[in-house]
Amino acid sequence: MIGATAVGCSSEEAPAQAPAVSESGAWPRTVDTARGPVTVETQPQRIVSTSVTLTGALLSLDAPLIGTGAQPKSTVTDENGLFSQWAGIALQRGVDVLYQGVTNIEKITAATPDLIVVAARGGDSAAEQYDLLSKIAPTLVFDYTDKSWQELTTQIADAIGAEDRAGQLINEFDTKVAAARSTIAPALQAGFTPVNLLTYNSPQDSRMFTAESAQGQLVDRLGMALAPLPADIANADKGVMAGRADVVPVGLENLSRALPGAATFIINAEQPAADALAADPTLQGIPSVQRHAVFALGYDSFRLDYYSAGNFVDRVVNELT
Repeated sequence: MIGATAVGCSSEEAPAQAPAVSESGAWPRTVDTARGPVTVETQPQRIVSTSVTLTGALLSLDAPLIGTGAQPKSTVTDENGLFSQWAGIALQRGVDVLYQGVTNIEKITAATPDLIVVAARGGDSAAEQYDLLSKIAPTLVFDYTDKSWQELTTQIADAIGAEDRAGQLINEFDTKVAAARSTIAPALQAGFTPVNLLTYNSPQDSRMFTAESAQGQLVDRLGMALAPLPADIANADKGVMAGRADVVPVGLENLSRALPGAATFIINAEQPAADALAADPTLQGIPSVQRHAVFALGYDSFRLDYYSAGNFVDRVVNELT
C-alpha cells in the first residue's frame, strides 16, 4: 500500500493544474445523493474522491481534485491503482493517490478536503465509512451502477458547479456516437445484432451486463439491441451482487444459454479472452461463436467515463467495419 503518493511532477517543475471550473448557479446548494440531500455551502476547491470510478468523472469535468483513493494494480489500472484511460491526466494535474484499497480516513483528513465524493456500490465504494467521512467535509454519495456515464457526470457537475463543462463533454460524445452508429449500420443490417455483453471469467462465474448498465445503454445508443437473458437466469439469486441492476452473474453451466446474441462483446478483456471464449468447448453451439463474431472491448471498458466511453465506441467501430 502506498500513502499520499503524488502522481504529479517534481518540486522543480510545478504540475499542470486543471482549468478552473467556472462557478455555475447559486451557492449554497442542496445536492440529492444516494444518502439523501446534502448541503454544499460554497463551490468546492479541494475535492477528494474515494472512488476511482468517480475520479474519472471529476477529471473530465476539470474539477479541483486534489486526491483520490485507488485500487490495487491490475489489468485495468496503472502501478498507482488509477484507471489507465485517465491515469496520465491525473499525473499531469498532480492528483495525489491517498491510498490503495481500504479507505484510509487519516490520509483523507490530512488532505483537508472541502468536499468528499463516495460511490454507493461497487468494489471502490467507501459508503460504510460515510459517517466518519462526513465529519471531515460534506460527503456526496453517488450510485454509478444504474446510470450512464453521462447521467453520472451530469449529477456530479450539478453538485460542483460544472454544468457547462458537462454539457460540452456530452455534446462532443453525442457527435461521436452518431457518427459511429452510421458507420456500423451496414454490419448491424447484416445480422450483427442483438449482442451479448459480459465479462468472461470461466470456469468461475461470468457477469452479463444488462440494459441498465452503462455499457448496455451505450450499446443501445449505437443501434445494437442486447440479447435478452432467459428469465431463470435474469431472476436468479445474485449473491454478493444482490441489489445491482447492471450485472447478472452466470455460472459455467448456464453460460451458453446466456449468450443467444448474434455477436458477443467481452468487457474488461483483450483479444486472448475473445479467443478463449471462442475456443470454449461448452460454447461451440452459440451463434456468435459459429459466426466468428466474438470481440474484446479492452480493459478500460469495465468502468465507463468520458475517456473510456470514447475508447469503447472506437473498439466497436473497429470490430464491425
